[in-house]
Amino acid sequence: MTARGLGLGLALLLCARGALAGTEVTVETRKLAAPPGAKPQRSLLALEGRNLHFDAGDGRHALVFRGEAGVLEIIDHSRKSVVRIERASAAALARQMEAAREELGPLLGPTPAAAKLALRDTGKRDRVNGIGCRLLEALRSGVRLAEICEGPQGAAGVSREALVPLRELAAFAAEVGPLLPKSISAEGLDALVWVEQVKGVPLRVRAWPKDAPATESRLLHATPKRFDPARFQTPPGYSAGIGIRVRQ
Repeated sequence: MTARGLGLGLALLLCARGALAGTEVTVETRKLAAPPGAKPQRSLLALEGRNLHFDAGDGRHALVFRGEAGVLEIIDHSRKSVVRIERASAAALARQMEAAREELGPLLGPTPAAAKLALRDTGKRDRVNGIGCRLLEALRSGVRLAEICEGPQGAAGVSREALVPLRELAAFAAEVGPLLPKSISAEGLDALVWVEQVKGVPLRVRAWPKDAPATESRLLHATPKRFDPARFQTPPGYSAGIGIRVRQ
């Protein structure tokens, strides 16, 4: 899974048991065009309280979100760098940007239309690991971006109570997403808008991202676990890349 697929991977990882005690969720991802027997890539999601840590499983990319602080960090282990985004007041910066656009409107030209994200029930069903699920299509401006096989609530022992940090991250991404440079928004964080629309358990996600190989991710298991607080912090010795800090 590349950095581009972080958002779609997180959209799949909407499950856990007992968020207060902490939960580690394991997902396997493979390229749809991979030959039979090709080894899939394993990703791990740590959920505890209002915090999450997502390890993409490629040895390079990770994502940390601390809900109480309103901080999102996109980590590149190969470069030992981190992009830090603070909420503080995204609305204030958005207003400043809008005011600047109105002032410079004749020079900037028309504002590009925002991409429309939607989730559509296909009316079809499938089974993943013996559990029945309905097939949903995730669309961006009418173009299919992913297919989600949604199992019923409680499938595989999954509870919605553990979704607090993911729902907070979805709200955070919606709030700051329009302010992010393309290099970061391309990570797929806007895909988290589907968090609120998926009511059951996403057991499988097939994704067709633009300019990247199609992939299939399957939920393997969720295990109760307690984490070292350092799991949800920036690794020591990492330098800051570009960042966004929004202030009143």
